[in-house]
Amino acid sequence: TEIIIQLVLKKFRILELPIPTFYGDEICHVNGLQYALNVCKAMVRARLHQMNLFFDRKFDVAPPEETYDLKLGFTSSHTMAIDAARSGAHVLDVGCGRGYVGAELVKKGCAVTGMDRLVPAEGQEKMQFIHWDLDRKEFPVNVSQFDQIFMLDIIEHLKRPEEFMDELRFATGCKRPEVIVTTANIGFFATRLMLLLGQFNYGKKGILDATHTRLFTFRSLRELLRQSGYKILEVRGIPAPYPKALGTNFISRLLVWANEKLISLSRSFFSYQIFVRAQALPTVNNLLCETINPAANLRAQARIIRI
Repeated sequence: TEIIIQLVLKKFRILELPIPTFYGDEICHVNGLQYALNVCKAMVRARLHQMNLFFDRKFDVAPPEETYDLKLGFTSSHTMAIDAARSGAHVLDVGCGRGYVGAELVKKGCAVTGMDRLVPAEGQEKMQFIHWDLDRKEFPVNVSQFDQIFMLDIIEHLKRPEEFMDELRFATGCKRPEVIVTTANIGFFATRLMLLLGQFNYGKKGILDATHTRLFTFRSLRELLRQSGYKILEVRGIPAPYPKALGTNFISRLLVWANEKLISLSRSFFSYQIFVRAQALPTVNNLLCETINPAANLRAQARIIRI
Protein backbone atom coordinates (compact mmCIF):
# COMPACT_ATOMS: atom_id res chain seq x y z
CA THR A 1 0.00 0.00 0.00
CA GLU A 2 2.73 2.48 0.98
CA ILE A 3 4.62 1.77 -2.25
CA ILE A 4 1.50 2.46 -4.31
CA ILE A 5 0.94 5.72 -2.38
CA GLN A 6 4.54 6.76 -3.04
CA LEU A 7 4.12 6.11 -6.76
CA VAL A 8 0.92 8.17 -6.83
CA LEU A 9 2.60 11.04 -4.95
CA LYS A 10 5.45 11.02 -7.46
CA LYS A 11 2.81 11.20 -10.22
CA PHE A 12 3.92 7.95 -11.80
CA ARG A 13 1.58 6.01 -14.03
CA ILE A 14 0.63 2.59 -12.67
CA LEU A 15 -0.11 -0.09 -15.25
CA GLU A 16 -1.87 -3.25 -14.10
CA LEU A 17 -0.86 -6.48 -15.80
CA PRO A 18 -2.97 -9.63 -15.44
CA ILE A 19 -1.12 -12.70 -14.17
CA PRO A 20 -2.43 -16.22 -13.61
CA THR A 21 -3.25 -16.80 -9.97
CA PHE A 22 -2.66 -20.16 -8.33
CA TYR A 23 -3.00 -20.70 -4.58
CA GLY A 24 -2.81 -24.48 -4.45
CA ASP A 25 -3.42 -25.92 -0.99
CA GLU A 26 -2.06 -22.81 0.78
CA ILE A 27 -4.25 -21.52 3.62
CA CYS A 28 -4.44 -17.72 3.98
CA HIS A 29 -3.86 -16.60 7.57
CA VAL A 30 -4.02 -12.86 6.84
CA ASN A 31 -6.36 -10.96 9.17
CA GLY A 32 -8.52 -9.17 6.61
CA LEU A 33 -9.89 -6.54 8.99
CA GLN A 34 -6.44 -5.71 10.38
CA TYR A 35 -5.04 -5.48 6.86
CA ALA A 36 -7.85 -3.13 5.81
CA LEU A 37 -7.25 -1.01 8.92
CA ASN A 38 -3.54 -0.72 8.13
CA VAL A 39 -4.37 0.35 4.57
CA CYS A 40 -6.70 3.07 5.87
CA LYS A 41 -4.08 4.26 8.38
CA ALA A 42 -1.44 4.53 5.66
CA MET A 43 -3.80 6.50 3.42
CA VAL A 44 -4.76 8.89 6.25
CA ARG A 45 -1.10 9.47 7.17
CA ALA A 46 -0.26 10.20 3.53
CA ARG A 47 -3.17 12.63 3.25
CA LEU A 48 -2.19 14.41 6.47
CA HIS A 49 1.35 14.66 5.10
CA GLN A 50 0.01 16.31 1.94
CA MET A 51 -1.99 18.77 4.08
CA ASN A 52 1.21 19.62 6.05
CA LEU A 53 -0.44 18.52 9.29
CA PHE A 54 1.85 15.53 9.70
CA PHE A 55 5.30 14.72 8.34
CA ASP A 56 6.43 11.25 7.34
CA ARG A 57 9.58 10.82 5.27
CA LYS A 58 8.09 7.77 3.55
CA PHE A 59 5.63 10.10 1.82
CA ASP A 60 8.07 12.95 1.20
CA VAL A 61 8.53 11.89 -2.41
CA ALA A 62 6.38 14.36 -4.35
CA PRO A 63 8.08 16.34 -7.17
CA PRO A 64 9.58 19.68 -6.05
CA GLU A 65 7.12 22.55 -6.14
CA GLU A 66 7.16 26.20 -5.21
CA THR A 67 7.18 26.26 -1.42
CA TYR A 68 5.30 29.51 -0.86
CA ASP A 69 2.58 30.74 -3.17
CA LEU A 70 -0.18 33.35 -3.07
CA LYS A 71 -3.18 32.79 -0.79
CA LEU A 72 -6.08 34.73 -2.29
CA GLY A 73 -9.84 34.19 -2.46
CA PHE A 74 -10.24 33.50 1.27
CA THR A 75 -9.21 35.04 4.58
CA SER A 76 -5.44 34.57 4.84
CA SER A 77 -2.29 36.41 5.85
CA HIS A 78 -1.95 37.66 2.27
CA THR A 79 -5.51 38.96 1.83
CA MET A 80 -5.45 40.68 5.24
CA ALA A 81 -2.11 42.34 4.48
CA ILE A 82 -3.20 43.46 1.02
CA ASP A 83 -6.41 44.92 2.48
CA ALA A 84 -4.31 46.81 5.07
CA ALA A 85 -2.09 48.39 2.39
CA ARG A 86 -2.85 52.05 1.74
CA SER A 87 -3.33 53.02 -1.89
CA GLY A 88 -0.34 54.96 -3.17
CA ALA A 89 1.86 54.07 -0.19
CA HIS A 90 5.57 53.33 -0.45
CA VAL A 91 5.84 49.73 0.78
CA LEU A 92 8.91 47.72 1.78
CA ASP A 93 8.13 44.00 1.46
CA VAL A 94 10.68 42.26 3.69
CA GLY A 95 11.06 38.62 2.70
CA CYS A 96 8.95 39.12 -0.41
CA GLY A 97 9.66 35.67 -1.81
CA ARG A 98 8.95 35.60 -5.53
CA GLY A 99 7.09 38.91 -5.34
CA TYR A 100 3.50 37.67 -5.59
CA VAL A 101 2.13 39.86 -2.78
CA GLY A 102 4.12 42.82 -4.12
CA ALA A 103 2.43 42.41 -7.50
CA GLU A 104 -0.98 42.67 -5.82
CA LEU A 105 0.15 45.80 -3.96
CA VAL A 106 1.27 47.37 -7.24
CA LYS A 107 -2.29 46.87 -8.51
CA LYS A 108 -3.44 49.05 -5.58
CA GLY A 109 -1.13 51.83 -6.72
CA CYS A 110 1.61 51.15 -4.17
CA ALA A 111 5.29 51.70 -4.93
CA VAL A 112 6.81 48.41 -3.78
CA THR A 113 10.39 47.46 -2.95
CA GLY A 114 11.00 43.80 -2.14
CA MET A 115 13.95 42.20 -0.34
CA ASP A 116 14.69 38.47 -0.37
CA ARG A 117 17.24 35.81 -1.25
CA LEU A 118 14.85 34.25 -3.77
CA VAL A 119 14.72 35.29 -7.40
CA PRO A 120 11.53 37.20 -8.33
CA ALA A 121 9.04 35.51 -10.63
CA GLU A 122 8.64 36.60 -14.23
CA GLY A 123 6.39 39.61 -14.76
CA GLN A 124 7.35 41.41 -11.54
CA GLU A 125 9.12 44.29 -13.30
CA LYS A 126 6.81 46.91 -11.79
CA MET A 127 8.31 46.44 -8.32
CA GLN A 128 11.90 47.08 -7.32
CA PHE A 129 13.66 43.97 -6.09
CA ILE A 130 16.80 43.76 -3.95
CA HIS A 131 18.56 40.41 -3.61
CA TRP A 132 19.52 40.33 0.06
CA ASP A 133 20.14 38.01 3.01
CA LEU A 134 17.80 39.21 5.75
CA ASP A 135 20.08 37.89 8.49
CA ARG A 136 22.62 40.60 7.63
CA LYS A 137 22.36 43.52 10.04
CA GLU A 138 22.56 46.48 7.68
CA PHE A 139 19.81 47.34 5.19
CA PRO A 140 20.55 47.87 1.48
CA VAL A 141 17.88 50.57 1.18
CA ASN A 142 16.87 53.76 2.98
CA VAL A 143 14.10 52.38 5.22
CA SER A 144 12.96 55.85 6.31
CA GLN A 145 11.41 56.49 2.87
CA PHE A 146 8.66 53.88 3.31
CA ASP A 147 5.14 54.39 4.66
CA GLN A 148 4.46 50.71 5.36
CA ILE A 149 6.73 47.73 5.99
CA PHE A 150 5.40 44.22 5.35
CA MET A 151 6.90 41.20 7.12
CA LEU A 152 4.60 38.41 5.98
CA ASP A 153 5.46 34.94 7.31
CA ILE A 154 9.15 35.87 7.57
CA ILE A 155 9.94 36.69 11.21
CA GLU A 156 9.88 32.98 12.10
CA HIS A 157 12.65 32.35 9.55
CA LEU A 158 15.09 34.89 11.00
CA LYS A 159 17.99 33.68 13.14
CA ARG A 160 17.76 36.66 15.52
CA PRO A 161 14.33 38.32 15.13
CA GLU A 162 14.83 40.60 18.16
CA GLU A 163 17.99 42.11 16.68
CA PHE A 164 16.33 42.41 13.28
CA MET A 165 13.36 44.34 14.69
CA ASP A 166 15.74 46.61 16.63
CA GLU A 167 17.76 47.38 13.49
CA LEU A 168 14.59 47.95 11.48
CA ARG A 169 13.32 50.45 14.02
CA PHE A 170 16.63 52.33 14.11
CA ALA A 171 16.64 52.45 10.29
CA THR A 172 13.18 54.04 10.10
CA GLY A 173 14.50 57.30 11.55
CA CYS A 174 11.71 59.78 12.30
CA LYS A 175 9.32 58.27 9.75
CA ARG A 176 7.29 56.10 12.18
CA PRO A 177 6.05 53.70 9.49
CA GLU A 178 3.36 51.10 9.97
CA VAL A 179 4.74 47.56 10.26
CA ILE A 180 2.56 44.56 9.41
CA VAL A 181 3.75 41.21 10.75
CA THR A 182 2.21 37.78 10.21
CA THR A 183 3.47 34.47 11.55
CA ALA A 184 2.30 31.00 12.51
CA ASN A 185 0.57 30.47 15.88
CA ILE A 186 2.19 27.58 17.75
CA GLY A 187 -0.82 27.69 20.11
CA PHE A 188 -3.18 26.48 17.34
CA PHE A 189 -5.47 23.74 18.64
CA ALA A 190 -4.19 21.13 16.16
CA THR A 191 -0.60 21.67 17.32
CA ARG A 192 -1.68 21.42 20.96
CA LEU A 193 -3.51 18.17 20.21
CA MET A 194 -0.45 16.74 18.48
CA LEU A 195 1.68 17.63 21.49
CA LEU A 196 -0.86 15.96 23.76
CA LEU A 197 -0.47 12.81 21.66
CA GLY A 198 3.32 13.08 21.79
CA GLN A 199 3.71 14.29 18.20
CA PHE A 200 5.96 17.20 17.17
CA ASN A 201 6.65 16.69 13.49
CA TYR A 202 8.35 19.27 11.31
CA GLY A 203 7.38 19.42 7.64
CA LYS A 204 7.79 21.38 4.41
CA LYS A 205 5.00 23.84 5.17
CA GLY A 206 2.67 24.89 7.93
CA ILE A 207 3.19 25.90 11.55
CA LEU A 208 6.03 23.41 12.04
CA ASP A 209 7.81 24.26 8.80
CA ALA A 210 11.29 22.75 9.02
CA THR A 211 12.83 26.11 8.05
CA HIS A 212 11.28 27.94 11.01
CA THR A 213 13.91 28.97 13.54
CA ARG A 214 11.44 30.54 16.01
CA LEU A 215 7.87 29.76 17.06
CA PHE A 216 5.41 32.35 18.39
CA THR A 217 2.18 32.68 20.31
CA PHE A 218 0.08 35.86 20.36
CA ARG A 219 1.66 36.93 23.63
CA SER A 220 5.28 36.20 22.71
CA LEU A 221 4.97 38.09 19.40
CA ARG A 222 3.38 41.10 21.10
CA GLU A 223 6.12 41.14 23.72
CA LEU A 224 8.86 40.91 21.09
CA LEU A 225 7.44 43.91 19.23
CA ARG A 226 6.83 45.99 22.36
CA GLN A 227 10.32 45.31 23.74
CA SER A 228 11.79 46.24 20.36
CA GLY A 229 10.08 49.65 20.44
CA TYR A 230 6.86 49.17 18.48
CA LYS A 231 3.38 50.33 19.36
CA ILE A 232 0.74 47.63 18.82
CA LEU A 233 -2.15 49.02 16.76
CA GLU A 234 -4.12 45.87 15.94
CA VAL A 235 -3.95 42.12 16.59
CA ARG A 236 -6.10 39.60 14.70
CA GLY A 237 -6.31 35.85 14.24
CA ILE A 238 -6.07 34.16 10.84
CA PRO A 239 -7.91 30.91 9.99
CA ALA A 240 -6.19 27.88 8.51
CA PRO A 241 -5.78 27.88 4.69
CA TYR A 242 -8.24 25.07 4.06
CA PRO A 243 -8.66 25.96 0.35
CA LYS A 244 -4.94 25.27 -0.14
CA ALA A 245 -5.31 21.80 1.37
CA LEU A 246 -8.76 20.83 0.08
CA GLY A 247 -9.14 23.03 -2.99
CA THR A 248 -11.49 25.96 -3.45
CA ASN A 249 -14.92 24.43 -2.89
CA PHE A 250 -17.94 24.61 -0.62
CA ILE A 251 -16.34 22.45 2.10
CA SER A 252 -13.14 24.51 2.34
CA ARG A 253 -15.07 27.79 2.37
CA LEU A 254 -17.33 26.41 5.10
CA LEU A 255 -14.30 25.39 7.17
CA VAL A 256 -12.76 28.86 6.81
CA TRP A 257 -16.06 30.44 7.90
CA ALA A 258 -16.33 28.08 10.90
CA ASN A 259 -12.69 28.75 11.83
CA GLU A 260 -13.34 32.51 11.80
CA LYS A 261 -16.31 32.04 14.14
CA LEU A 262 -14.20 29.94 16.50
CA ILE A 263 -11.45 32.58 16.45
CA SER A 264 -13.99 35.09 17.76
CA LEU A 265 -14.49 32.76 20.76
CA SER A 266 -10.81 32.03 21.47
CA ARG A 267 -8.24 33.79 19.31
CA SER A 268 -5.16 32.15 20.79
CA PHE A 269 -6.62 28.62 20.55
CA PHE A 270 -8.24 28.60 17.11
CA SER A 271 -6.01 30.98 15.09
CA TYR A 272 -3.73 29.26 12.61
CA GLN A 273 -1.70 32.44 12.14
CA ILE A 274 -1.22 35.81 13.84
CA PHE A 275 -1.72 39.21 12.21
CA VAL A 276 -0.22 42.26 13.94
CA ARG A 277 -0.30 45.85 12.76
CA ALA A 278 2.22 47.96 14.68
CA GLN A 279 4.03 51.28 14.43
CA ALA A 280 7.76 51.82 14.81
CA LEU A 281 8.39 54.37 17.54
CA PRO A 282 11.32 56.81 17.18
CA THR A 283 14.50 56.23 19.14
CA VAL A 284 15.87 58.78 21.62
CA ASN A 285 18.31 60.08 19.00
CA ASN A 286 15.49 60.53 16.51
CA LEU A 287 13.41 62.41 19.07
CA LEU A 288 16.37 64.73 19.72
CA CYS A 289 16.69 65.35 15.97
CA GLU A 290 12.97 66.15 15.77
CA THR A 291 13.42 68.65 18.60
CA ILE A 292 16.69 70.23 17.43
CA ASN A 293 15.86 70.63 13.73
CA PRO A 294 12.69 72.76 14.21
CA ALA A 295 14.57 74.91 16.73
CA ALA A 296 17.41 75.42 14.25
CA ASN A 297 14.92 76.36 11.54
CA LEU A 298 13.29 78.93 13.84
CA ARG A 299 16.68 80.49 14.63
CA ALA A 300 17.51 80.69 10.92
CA GLN A 301 14.18 82.38 10.21
CA ALA A 302 14.79 84.86 13.04
CA ARG A 303 18.18 85.82 11.54
CA ILE A 304 16.58 86.41 8.15
CA ILE A 305 13.92 88.66 9.69
CA ARG A 306 16.57 90.70 11.55
CA ILE A 307 18.57 91.14 8.36
